[in-house]
Amino acid sequence: MYRILDESEGRIVGIRVEGALSAEEYDLLNAYLEHLMQEVGPINFLCDMTTVEGENGQALWEEMTDHLRNIQDYQRIAVVGNRRWLGGRPHVSVSWPKAQWKYFPADQTDEAWHWVKR
Repeated sequence: MYRILDESEGRIVGIRVEGALSAEEYDLLNAYLEHLMQEVGPINFLCDMTTVEGENGQALWEEMTDHLRNIQDYQRIAVVGNRRWLGGRPHVSVSWPKAQWKYFPADQTDEAWHWVKR
């Protein structure tokens, strides 16, 4: 399950992921993000995964990078999560030639928002 965060505005999109996403949820999220990119151009993306625990976090992040279409065209990607599963840096299973990405621990959510909004 995911939800779009209230801080999202313009080309800045934040989501909170609270567990595995279904195929339908990926379809809805991709449609939303693709429509937004058509309207405003490349987006900056914040993915809050602070509620995901254990090894599920790494598996979910890898799944998301495989299922989010056009992620390689995002400008900035901030991942907020639990250092235990991220190990300080998320695994990237795709090439992101255009996107900058950065990991933020759960207690630095405000800094993550600041970074994606620059």
